[in-house]
Amino acid sequence: MNLEALGLSVGIGALIGYVTNYVAIKLLFRPYKPIKVGNITIFPQGVIPREKVLLSKKVGEILKNYILSEEEIKKIVNSEEVTKEIEEFLDKKIDEFLSKEISALIPKEELAKNMAGFVEELIHTKFPMFASFVNKEQIERLFVELNVEMSLNKFVSKERVKKVLMEEIDKFLQNELPKILLKAQIDKIVEEKVASFDEQRLEDMLFVLMKKHFGFINFAGAVLGGVIGFVQYIILTNL
Repeated sequence: MNLEALGLSVGIGALIGYVTNYVAIKLLFRPYKPIKVGNITIFPQGVIPREKVLLSKKVGEILKNYILSEEEIKKIVNSEEVTKEIEEFLDKKIDEFLSKEISALIPKEELAKNMAGFVEELIHTKFPMFASFVNKEQIERLFVELNVEMSLNKFVSKERVKKVLMEEIDKFLQNELPKILLKAQIDKIVEEKVASFDEQRLEDMLFVLMKKHFGFINFAGAVLGGVIGFVQYIILTNL
């Protein structure tokens, strides 16, 4: 057995296999436009640029039917991570809100007016014998002069607020969010976006996604070419 001839045969076979697969992959994308001489097409457009519209449509369908279907959206919003993030966000925001002074939300004069109306009604209802001694204007003036600052957490339970908000958020995430996303037709947006990519950008994007797999295809071509070169050498030397 001539090892030099064997090595040359295997090497050439591996090189041919690698180059063949490399060129085949490139021909998926290139040429970006068909090469013509006059009205005669010498070399057709690459498969992916030619089928770009169909590809974009399929990407949109996959997104709608498998990634952002109503069932998948509900799985996402029901996940432990999402629930934890919502609870942490609510804890922070409720603490910030309840620590505010009432006057930061309602002007002091308006608050005094509302409180005066409430107290006046209370007096007329529960203590009618005192109703002739006080009126709304006096009560309102008293609240203004007292200038009492009170934070909301003195009147509202944080846990109760959180419970109510979590229930409402859960209803929204379960019932409304999937409908909103479906009405937004994200699949159509993605389809239009992919269809708008120029050929170079589409090639770059798919190569980023499939670089490892394309590399394996090239390697497999080299291995297969080397095996064919080896078999060819064996056959030719035994003729």
